[in-house]
Amino acid sequence: MSLLLCIGYLSGLSACANNLQISEVKMIDGTHVQCRVSWENAWNLEGLAAPHNHDAVWIFIKYKKADQNWEQAQVLSSKINFEYDSQAVQIATVADQNGFFIQSNRKGSVSLLSAQITIPLAVNFSSGSYELKVFGIEMVWIPQGSFYIGDAWAQQSLSRGDSLKPFYIRSERMIAHGTDSLSLRDTGKSDPKDSIPALFPKGYRGFYCMKYELSQKQYADFLNCLNYTQQINRTVFAPNSGILTGALAQPLSNRNGISIQSSGVAPSLPAVYACNMNQNEIFNDPSDAENRACNFLNWADLSAYLDWAALRPLSELEFEKVCRGPQYPVAGEFAWGTALSVDANSLIYDATDSEQVNDIITPGAGLASYGYIGPQGPLRVGFAAKSNSTRLESGAAYYGVMEMSGNLWEQCVTVLGKEGLSFDGTLGDGLLNSDGDANTPYWPVNTGIGAGYRGGAWLSGVLANFRDPAVSARFYIGLKPDQRRNTSGGRGAR
Repeated sequence: MSLLLCIGYLSGLSACANNLQISEVKMIDGTHVQCRVSWENAWNLEGLAAPHNHDAVWIFIKYKKADQNWEQAQVLSSKINFEYDSQAVQIATVADQNGFFIQSNRKGSVSLLSAQITIPLAVNFSSGSYELKVFGIEMVWIPQGSFYIGDAWAQQSLSRGDSLKPFYIRSERMIAHGTDSLSLRDTGKSDPKDSIPALFPKGYRGFYCMKYELSQKQYADFLNCLNYTQQINRTVFAPNSGILTGALAQPLSNRNGISIQSSGVAPSLPAVYACNMNQNEIFNDPSDAENRACNFLNWADLSAYLDWAALRPLSELEFEKVCRGPQYPVAGEFAWGTALSVDANSLIYDATDSEQVNDIITPGAGLASYGYIGPQGPLRVGFAAKSNSTRLESGAAYYGVMEMSGNLWEQCVTVLGKEGLSFDGTLGDGLLNSDGDANTPYWPVNTGIGAGYRGGAWLSGVLANFRDPAVSARFYIGLKPDQRRNTSGGRGAR
């Protein structure tokens, strides 16, 4: 057996956020891989205090045989086959075996959670030559429960059929479209016109949501697990372009620093991508903005990443559940639960793992990146969160998910038309088609029909009667995300 082990930490944030690290990766034998997983500011509030949820890390593994493509390494689904050296953590396995969750076993918050885990694999590496990568994504559990959508104020807000009042989702049952109190409609031009099927994810059932928007380091790691042909479709410039060529835009455009580190050779040798915001000779250095949110993603890019990571897209109803939780809507509210906001303009520690702002919030206001002044691109994911920051100071959604208002637009599956309503929450399987596209059934296809934008971005307006980052605003829900816009990003769920 010949095995090259690679550490792939997809949400490695600074100590100001949660500093996810995957280290000490090694093979124990042909069917077991061992690694250490650690992250800061973990929490488990189930049965303790609102919001009665926990955070977790989604772990998945990729492997590559000599001269072949990267594949998904399934893990055995029984928890009894796992070993870990700390009683402070617990493992949650999944039926499709495409990964597992690790979370805190302690009630309350934990400043540092760390455990060495032995992972049982469903593939045998006892012979042959392989490469292996272990990846992790920080997630937040969104508990099962009823909630409201619409706030009777925002642009094209969803509402009850008989009034402008918020609509109450009580289950995952079919929701009729109509003009009575038990039906759903839209207050503007983006009316659903059709009933929402029972299988469409409405947010009532519990699910995990990515804690942060997809980062530039995460997208670069994803590109490095694709072959040459697949990379062509997930980037703007050909993989055989010169070193420092941008992956998704011209280098440094609107604060995107993903570049070619090593040029590919058509048709068989893929490029190597990395972050290089300062455009020097050292890639992924401390000033290369690895953990900055990744803009210039279209629907095809985002859905391919989510399929590859064995996740799935968010629906626009789930978007509102993540933001608001069970609370009754506030007119014009943002993800932090009030209608007041402060724009994040005063940037410090630019491009580092400590990138943040020193703007001070006013009473009742939350902090977010939006508006027409300030940094002309996205900020670091979790930029406003500190170990002792409040929900308003960090701009956090009800359950602790970050940047649901501002920074980058969230791409969600809509309730508009059959292309969106066909979505049934099917999970990605970790594999893409030969062109590097998602191939999961019932997801909106690459054209983006059936998907749309929620939550606003760094260039979104917050005016007296128009506020794109508001939770219920649907002004751009009908604009299909088929273009690589400098304000478009996204996240996934499971």
